[in-house]
Amino acid sequence: MDCLKIEQGTSLVRVFHAAPQAPAVDVYVNDSLVFSNLEYMNFTDYLPLQAGEYKIDVYPAGTNETPVISQMVDVPEGEMITVAATGNLDDLSLLIIIDHVKQIPSNDFSTFRIVHLSPNAPAIDVLVDGQELINDIQFREGSSYANVYPGNYRIRVVLNSNKTTVLPLKVTLNGNRIYTIYIVGDSPDLAAIQSVDGNTYLCR
Repeated sequence: MDCLKIEQGTSLVRVFHAAPQAPAVDVYVNDSLVFSNLEYMNFTDYLPLQAGEYKIDVYPAGTNETPVISQMVDVPEGEMITVAATGNLDDLSLLIIIDHVKQIPSNDFSTFRIVHLSPNAPAIDVLVDGQELINDIQFREGSSYANVYPGNYRIRVVLNSNKTTVLPLKVTLNGNRIYTIYIVGDSPDLAAIQSVDGNTYLCR
């Protein structure tokens, strides 16, 4: 099995387009074009970067005059990082999400977390087969990791305030895997993106 390696002094960094109103974008790192034509709900590949501070500019694809996001990002050493472009057009910013390589997978369990990236959805809870497992996650926040037995699950994303279901899901959570499930979109048009995370991305 081929595995990505995190070399000493570096981290692996990718970009996730999670801004529902934004067009496809180009991503510049320290004024150099690194990722082109990244569309909504898509990830780039991971890119090794030396630990340090970087200027990230996000432009509508094919342009490089006026960025829709311009932000300094600190890259620590020895991590896997998802840099998510979040918000709607009047409130765009980058969110740094650590895809923990220190979280150890287990054959006996599947491990997952929820990251709330829907700009106009209030705080959410997550029910797994009818049982509340994750509580009160605000926009641009992520839950702690939760362990469940491997299998197929019905997941309901509900409003924390009144338990109204805003997104029903059917997901498969395999053993020896760590996942992040990103909740994206403008309500009521929410969607979920399930991504293999951390150590289980390194060796798939």
